[in-house]
Amino acid sequence: MLFRRLQVMEYQKAVVFANGRYEKTLGPGRYFLTNVFPRRDTVLFDVRLATLAVTGQEILTKDKMPVRMNLTALYRVADPAKAVTKVQVYTNYLYEQLQLAARVIVADLTLDELLAKKTALTDELTEKIRPLAAEAGLELAACGVKDVVLPGEIKTLMIKSVEAEQAAKAALITAREDLAATRVRANTAKLYADPAMIRLKELEVMAEFAKKSGNTFVFGQAPYLKVP
Repeated sequence: MLFRRLQVMEYQKAVVFANGRYEKTLGPGRYFLTNVFPRRDTVLFDVRLATLAVTGQEILTKDKMPVRMNLTALYRVADPAKAVTKVQVYTNYLYEQLQLAARVIVADLTLDELLAKKTALTDELTEKIRPLAAEAGLELAACGVKDVVLPGEIKTLMIKSVEAEQAAKAALITAREDLAATRVRANTAKLYADPAMIRLKELEVMAEFAKKSGNTFVFGQAPYLKVP
């Protein structure tokens, strides 16, 4: 047969090679291609968004702490001609670039920085990967760190550290409250050093007692009579 029929779906693009050399890229539609003079071969690409997961990456931080990271990328084939001529398997290429970029970034961060700057890490990773993906005909829609998994012993140490920090805060609050109470007692003692204040307190207590009991108290001192 001199011709063959090619149908490209709405979500596809077709890269056409004439005698082994790139000729053109076809969008959705029906086509008839010659099999001789020149011979034309085609490669179909799905140009819908796709997800690539990079899981279980064991990486050492700047302070030599081992972490396991899971990365993800959302991409699509934007230039099929590049995707087929620049790299052998574009998914493998993107996987390796994500892997290498993550190792370079994490190696410059301590564990505390890594856990505190997860959003910044995602932004930096995207900035590094986007131009590399474009070189292979890929458009990077999103890229980031899905999660960071710590070894069991590091989790235990971090839990103990948090518990110790909380205990120290509680002890500090208790100490402040005790100090405040001591100051109040000291100020009260100074006030009661004045006899007038002591007498006033006595009167307050007796008045309160009288209110509860319903009795009436008469305060005063009986005069002494001088008999001639």
